[in-house]
This record gives sequence, structure tokens and C-alpha cells, in this order.
Amino acid sequence: MSRSTFLPPSSTKAQPASNVSPLHHSGSTTMRGLLPFQAEIMDEGLYRLHERLRAINPNVQQVVWALNVALNQHGWAIRTVEDLECFMDAAEAWGQEND
Repeated sequence: MSRSTFLPPSSTKAQPASNVSPLHHSGSTTMRGLLPFQAEIMDEGLYRLHERLRAINPNVQQVVWALNVALNQHGWAIRTVEDLECFMDAAEAWGQEND
């Protein structure tokens, strides 16, 4: 399954430097208390949010923040790179099944 991205691979758009990565790899202890994203919770509202974010093409930190605002209402969060990849795969699969 191909993975959708928010920035084209050859993007020359400079991103601000940061000493803090918005995501960590599995095993991270950030954002305790919230469950990581699981594909089963993908719905039309999350899919539309995903599509709107793709259209405006924000940086990854802004994408994760926006998604987590929506997911936090249900006790979920994207906290790792793997969680974000799972979300993107789930959104793509949901779109293919429901378009």
C-alpha cells in the first residue's frame, strides 16, 4: 500500500529548525495516558481532517498536533512515527473503501 505524504519528497520548502522532534519511535514515554492511534477508529470525520491537512500541506508537527486535537477527544493520540504511519495508512484505506 502506498503511503500518502503531506510534503513532496523533493520539497525545497525550508522547515524551521527544532531541537525537539514532534514524534518519537516506538518505546517513547511521551503523552502517557493516551492510547496510540489504531486503524479501527478511522471514520469519515478523521478522513476529512486528513484530506484537509493534505490540501494545506502543513509541517509534520502541525499535522500531528491537529490530528491529536481530534483524537484526544476519544482518548487516542499519535505519539510515534509508527502511529502516524498507521494513521496515514488507515486514512488511505478508508478513502479507497468509502469513495
